[in-house]
Amino acid sequence: MSDALEQRLIELYRHPKIQGCNWQPRLFWYAAADGTPFGSLRVDGRELEVFLATILGEPSTEQAGLDAERDGRGQFLAANARRHELPLFTRR
Repeated sequence: MSDALEQRLIELYRHPKIQGCNWQPRLFWYAAADGTPFGSLRVDGRELEVFLATILGEPSTEQAGLDAERDGRGQFLAANARRHELPLFTRR
């Protein structure tokens, strides 16, 4: 996964609307060795990007790729976000 995607995920996660969902970072990331909450991802970063971007009403940078590679997975995750459902993400 690219550093740009990792940074985007952290920025999306820190948005006040996402913080209002009260999801702890450990739901999506393993803690780093130094104790910071954003170590390595537990889930597929592209899936998480689609989900968080949809909640925020932002265009996703990863949805088209997921749809093409995984038979509509991006659309499925976006639909979950619009219904306020936390999907089962693909583990890394």
